[in-house]
Amino acid sequence: MADKEKKTTRPLKVLMLDTTGGYYNWGTNVSSVAEDWELTRLDNGDALLELLKQGHCDAVLLSCSLRAAADISLMQKVAYIQPKAIRIFIGGQYWNQEQRAKASDISHRIFPEQVKMPELASRLNYLCKITRLLNRSSLHEYIGNLNCLPTPPGVYRELTEAIHSEVADAMAISKIIERDPGVAAQVMRQVNSAYFGFQREITNLREAVTLLGLRNLRGLALSSHLNSQFKQSADWKDFSFERMHERSLLVARLAQAISRKAGASKTTQDHAFLGGLLHDLGVLILASHDPEQYRKVLRYSAKKQKPLYLVEKAVYSFFHGEVGAALLAMWRLPESVVESVMLHHVPHLSADTGFTALTAVHVADALLPSIDAIGQCNMASELCTRYLEQIGVASEVPQWRMLANEYRLKMVANA
Repeated sequence: MADKEKKTTRPLKVLMLDTTGGYYNWGTNVSSVAEDWELTRLDNGDALLELLKQGHCDAVLLSCSLRAAADISLMQKVAYIQPKAIRIFIGGQYWNQEQRAKASDISHRIFPEQVKMPELASRLNYLCKITRLLNRSSLHEYIGNLNCLPTPPGVYRELTEAIHSEVADAMAISKIIERDPGVAAQVMRQVNSAYFGFQREITNLREAVTLLGLRNLRGLALSSHLNSQFKQSADWKDFSFERMHERSLLVARLAQAISRKAGASKTTQDHAFLGGLLHDLGVLILASHDPEQYRKVLRYSAKKQKPLYLVEKAVYSFFHGEVGAALLAMWRLPESVVESVMLHHVPHLSADTGFTALTAVHVADALLPSIDAIGQCNMASELCTRYLEQIGVASEVPQWRMLANEYRLKMVANA
């Protein structure tokens, strides 16, 4: 059944913090390229926060200064006051890699200082559309009615705080994970699985942190928590949850490798890994919430040879990418991770013009075989040539296929 929610025609309320006056003329120029914007420019952070407390805001643009820590802290306050608002940094070219990584965790986009108004307007309109889709009432009502709706684990929140800390070391991080024995055991199990391929057994969390990095460990901790929340019932025979977890780990590792091969930033590599781990979270949610209904969806998809996400859309008015992304957005995961989960089957709907975490997750999911499912239902993505041409990377596919072959062999060997 189609989603019949009313579309809003109100202008987008956009607030811009410009402490240096570098974007003074944007207030007069905005009407020529973004007629549906209501732009308010401010030169004081406290005034921005007070205005946010007074009512709804669609987007906040923050002109970066040389004080990266202060800018990032301010944007965190913006996210706390208006969690559904689009958050964009403009500038930041003087920030170091770690500062940009922290900024990426709490913002939707980081644009260069020289960004033109038409480009920014186009991207912001796209991001607002994505946000509206994830916040539509039918999707939130479904998630709210889940009997098994999990909450983000405390260990994930603590690891996120450690990422933003300047002093956390491997020992402190391993102690955080050790506070949740179940998550710690799952993390070590995944690290020592054949899918990581370390030449020797990793015997403690501190060593795992050193080898994998904090952000990858944070992703494994979150996926381990979710794996424990969505368990396969005794009468579910349509596909193996365990095999899906294993495949997601391979998708994550391949997505990260593809990002590295493409010369993407370390932040994009990390977000690709996390997006790969969680890309099929929505499948587990749908299958766990109403197994009989989802069994019918799988069988119809297999019988009619229709993509699974299209059958889901027809039955529920949303598909598993949207379900997983909506939950992750509620938990305030990095926006590029949320977007890669939401659009991994339909990347052509994005406004991308270059390689992103979505690119890596989509390609990795498409290049690895589907797990075995009832009626030979194909649960993997189909490589979207239109999208790859759109972002100018279609010529890279042959080398990505060669890269994927190593992971494909691991998947087959451990079937």
